[in-house]
Amino acid sequence: MKNIILASKSPRRIEMLSKYLENIIVYSPDTDERVNDLDLPETTVMKIAFEKAWKASCDFEIKGIIIAADTVVFLHKIMGKPKDYEEAFSMLKSLSGKTHSVYTGICIIDSENGTKVVDYEKTFVEFNHLTDDFIRRYLETGEHLDKAGAYGIQGFGELMVKKIDGCYNNVKGLPLTKLNTILTKHFSLKLL
Repeated sequence: MKNIILASKSPRRIEMLSKYLENIIVYSPDTDERVNDLDLPETTVMKIAFEKAWKASCDFEIKGIIIAADTVVFLHKIMGKPKDYEEAFSMLKSLSGKTHSVYTGICIIDSENGTKVVDYEKTFVEFNHLTDDFIRRYLETGEHLDKAGAYGIQGFGELMVKKIDGCYNNVKGLPLTKLNTILTKHFSLKLL
């Protein structure tokens, strides 16, 4: 079996992929994750996922199947990871009581034969109305620090969610069903 390299430092992606594949190799390439507000969210996440996978394929000595992903939240503008408390508060305030989209771009490259697939998943998430007090208490947990849109649906952030339409794992940062479909079709690898 080929080596599986996850080009990510996200604990959630590592945990999700490790559930299905043993002995994954984790390598976190240093890439620029800044977003261009003029790009569409799907273009942004696919471009960043490709850059992560490509950099890993160039930098990393071990060959194999490289999996990279990037996630953003979109509501009138692209929201990545918040820079600070104030930006996180502003993001959550703007999402309060509204439906937003979560986009995750994925890129898989076989560094041995050059096969490459880039795709994305989109999920709609509707938030409950969030009071300022709730937002402050949530931010005090620190859960927002490394998450697009300043929330984690798999943690305390689940209390914000009224409804989800689409792939739950996409909101966590790795659309496993889409990933499995791509791995099966293009790389002769199945998660299960």
